[in-house]
Amino acid sequence: MEEITLGVGLAIEIGLIIATIVIISSHLRKNSRNNTNTKLNEQYYKSLFEENPDAIFIFDLDGKFLVANKAVSLYGYSVEDLLDKPFAGFILPDDLERVTAHFMVAVEGKVTNYECSIFDKQGLQREISVTNIPIFVNEEIHGVYTIIKDITQHKKAQNDLVEAEAKYRSLIENSLVGVYIIQDEKLVYVNPRLCEMSGYKCEELIGLHVADFIYPEDLPLVTENIGKRFSNEAGTIKYEYRAIRKDKSIITFELYGSKIIYNGRDAIIGTVIDITERKNTEQMIKHMAYHDQLTDLPNRYLLREKLNESIKASRQNNCHFALLFLDLDRFKAINDTMGHEVGDKVLIEIAERLKTCVHEKDIISRYGGDEFSILLPDTGEQRASEVAGQIITKLSLPLTFHHHELLVTPSIGVAVFPTHGESFDMLIKNADLAMYHAKSLGRNNFQFFNEELNKNAQHELDMEVNLRKALEQNQFVLFYQPQVNLENNEIYGAEALIRWIHPEKGIIPPAAFIPIAEETGLIIPMGEWAIRTACKENKKWQDAGYSPVMVSVNISAKQFFQSNLVEIVETALSETGLQPNYLELEITESITMDVERSIKTLLELQRIGVKVSIDDFGTGYSSLNYLKRLPIDKLKIDQSFIRECPNDINSNTLVRTIIIMAHLLKMKVIAEGVETEEQVSFLLEQGCKEAQGYFFSKPLPVSELETNYLKKRLEK
Repeated sequence: MEEITLGVGLAIEIGLIIATIVIISSHLRKNSRNNTNTKLNEQYYKSLFEENPDAIFIFDLDGKFLVANKAVSLYGYSVEDLLDKPFAGFILPDDLERVTAHFMVAVEGKVTNYECSIFDKQGLQREISVTNIPIFVNEEIHGVYTIIKDITQHKKAQNDLVEAEAKYRSLIENSLVGVYIIQDEKLVYVNPRLCEMSGYKCEELIGLHVADFIYPEDLPLVTENIGKRFSNEAGTIKYEYRAIRKDKSIITFELYGSKIIYNGRDAIIGTVIDITERKNTEQMIKHMAYHDQLTDLPNRYLLREKLNESIKASRQNNCHFALLFLDLDRFKAINDTMGHEVGDKVLIEIAERLKTCVHEKDIISRYGGDEFSILLPDTGEQRASEVAGQIITKLSLPLTFHHHELLVTPSIGVAVFPTHGESFDMLIKNADLAMYHAKSLGRNNFQFFNEELNKNAQHELDMEVNLRKALEQNQFVLFYQPQVNLENNEIYGAEALIRWIHPEKGIIPPAAFIPIAEETGLIIPMGEWAIRTACKENKKWQDAGYSPVMVSVNISAKQFFQSNLVEIVETALSETGLQPNYLELEITESITMDVERSIKTLLELQRIGVKVSIDDFGTGYSSLNYLKRLPIDKLKIDQSFIRECPNDINSNTLVRTIIIMAHLLKMKVIAEGVETEEQVSFLLEQGCKEAQGYFFSKPLPVSELETNYLKKRLEK
């Protein structure tokens, strides 16, 4: 509207100038004897009239066109089209009465300004701003000057602005996210969604100070970020904070905010999303990933983090800490004779007793099975001995379950930093060696690590020698465990599992040699052999006419991180002629220890068409933390969770969560360790369509797999 007013003012000024010049010209014509001056003044008037960008008309008192400048061509008319015609024929009918009234005001001697609509020569409606100026000659009105300015685009812009404002207001008022404006650290605008999230009415929030609804611990963060935006230190800021609802409950917001001008002064506008449920879910998942499901103690992954923190702190402060590694004597006998339910109750009770033996800052973790570890920060040998002795005393007290009195004793190994190791792996290893030494001395005692214990590990060196010989003499074979589609109960793939056929001892299970192979690095050539052999045997089945199946091969962390893994896979595929989509590599969660390097390798494997799955998923936090960044095709749910399904609610929840998460991330999911029909039904109900386990088949030699599965599959 300001622009229209300015335009009208300018038009009036032009009209007055024209009128003045006309009067001067008339006067000069009558009184000047200098013909040259008269002509010159006529040219001034003619130029101002003819070259004016706005259309200018002179009407007689009846409203007929007498004179027009060439700017009328802007509306498609020539001057001849208008002369002696009344203006009424060019006015929009709805505006004619009002326009006529304004014209009569000018005829009566007053300047008038208004807006109306006219038709151009093409019949199109045009919006114009009009100034009517009465023409006085010898104090009598002889006609009307009219100046018009085309404001069609301006009016359209105004209408568009109004429409846009209405649209955006509607979007904000009906938005699914909260919207606010803060000025002087007070709320001056909130939308209905923010009221809904906070539990307040709109009028209750308006005028509320920031400090009145922000959780006190988060108020400094919020105040700091508001200050940054007002001082232009940051543009749009995103952060999280906790707010207090009207009912005093706590809600977590994710906020996006930026600086604006509101009612002529600086303000902050932003949106908030309620992420309370997401934060609670993340916290639950993180807790599950970092804690043992049975005892709720920290697990080995949290122990690793805490121990590495202790290493760093102890180096900085030049102090010691102790690590106790504890194993329950003859616990397997309790599980075998009284069942896993009693065994679980024993572990829970052991965990509670351990808590009474340590300080609040000490870390007790369930390392796995019946193994526990206790991290004692800022501790030397003396306190470590005291704690170990107290544990032996507490745990040696009888336990009673189902009217049975049980006696569970511990064997404890102790390693002290830095004397017995300066890394997580070394301390765990040496504490473990000390624990086995305690067992060898009759159990129910504790021992500190010493170098002599390394001599007792000579069998590991012997095992290494035998492993090298086994590689040279081709003593390894692959067994295959079928992987089944639960919807049609048909085999679609098989997991390749390495077995050691010793010429004297027969089949040696992987658990007896894989850890040593990992430690010595022999796992790398063994893994290369497994990849090559699996590709060769799978191609052989295809050449024999069997329907194609996917074969998955386990890849250790060491093998994954070797620089030529992708080259090894490409060579194996090339030499055997197997298509890459029939090979799947199963990796462990430990690859997330170096996530950037892992992503690079996984992308290269993805490029050549090889599938990748995460084995034993759900047993570590790292894979959850980086899962969204890793190019993974499939998750394999660890058998430890499947074992308790569908009877244990915690296992059910975790398995269901993993399946949902995999589907949301567009990944397949397979369950391992399936042993019962009830587990199959549960998995199908949750949307897991793939599984393997003893319910279908144990791992089989090649010949048995061909006979029992591949041939039968071909015959169908």
